[in-house]
Amino acid sequence: MYTFELRVWYDETSRCAFYTVQRDGSVDSETDAFFAKYEDEEAEWHDESNQLLYLILEKIGNTYGATNDFFNRPENRAQALPPKPGSRLPEIVALGFNFPLRLYCYRISPSLVVLYNGGFKDAPSAQESKDLSMKFYDAQQFTKKIQEALREGMIIVSDDGRRLTDYNGNEEIIL
Repeated sequence: MYTFELRVWYDETSRCAFYTVQRDGSVDSETDAFFAKYEDEEAEWHDESNQLLYLILEKIGNTYGATNDFFNRPENRAQALPPKPGSRLPEIVALGFNFPLRLYCYRISPSLVVLYNGGFKDAPSAQESKDLSMKFYDAQQFTKKIQEALREGMIIVSDDGRRLTDYNGNEEIIL
């Protein structure tokens, strides 16, 4: 497994802070790489990526927090966004059953989520999907390392539940 930095991706929301991972030697974080694929207005799935970004920042980040409603799509150790539309929340129902994108993540608490990478789901399972299979595997490995570091006290969640530091209080976390 490769080395990566666990760092803040976006923390200016009121209910939940978002972290991401950046592999050693990479220019972009995993989450930035995901959204960069769809940022051109002519890109396939541009509108859907914007819907997903809105769901993350506005609905999870500012309105509800990282509640179970948003994290009902387990993918082994990790989870995938968007959630399945069985929720009572209209924002989730509006995305529907056939939303084409998946973004992998790991919810540490209702106020702290680590976002990874993802892509287009073109098969019944992520492992069979051409665009998702490696990202699915990566999400499992990232989550495993983060869970182990939390369990062993190498990473500490702040008292307010929105910040991570290493065991020495440093915000730079290399795993």
